Amino acid sequence: MAPTQNNRIAMVYCAGGSRAKRRGEADLSYLDCSMAKQAFADGVLECAQGCLGLGSCVEACRLDAIHIGHHGAAVVDRDACVGCGLCVEACPQGLIHLVDVDTVIVPRCSNQDAGPAARNACDVSCITCRICEKNCPAAAITMVDNHAVIDPERCISCGMCAVKCPRGVIADANGIFTVADFA
Repeated sequence: MAPTQNNRIAMVYCAGGSRAKRRGEADLSYLDCSMAKQAFADGVLECAQGCLGLGSCVEACRLDAIHIGHHGAAVVDRDACVGCGLCVEACPQGLIHLVDVDTVIVPRCSNQDAGPAARNACDVSCITCRICEKNCPAAAITMVDNHAVIDPERCISCGMCAVKCPRGVIADANGIFTVADFA
């Protein structure tokens, strides 16, 4: 792992990308995320908080530590990220956060819609079923704005939430407990 600033690395709180339903058929290939957000006032995706996958974060990263994965959402290379925060600043959706380098359990959804609307907007959205919350032995998970939020001070990284999540929203960044799709 690369040396980090303040023992932090970037994590993307969205796994949707191409699994989120798009609004319209507009060609976005010539835009970056910020331009697309400005050009389409009603949004590009049904999920208003979803990763646009147009690479503003990729362009901002000087170390090639973030890329657009095969599902069209940004993915951080934990071994290359130094926690500088340039990708955090570049993401107009606010989906990238700096977290403690030891954080491995990650909720990969920021959708704020209620369950049925979230399910319709994206194939891998949090539907607020609370299964993760009910199965967390450390009581580290709460639902905030209709999606799972993990308290890093309480999380013991047991992976129970990742195992139980029916939509694969909560994942283990090391891929130990679930078949996490971080690529």
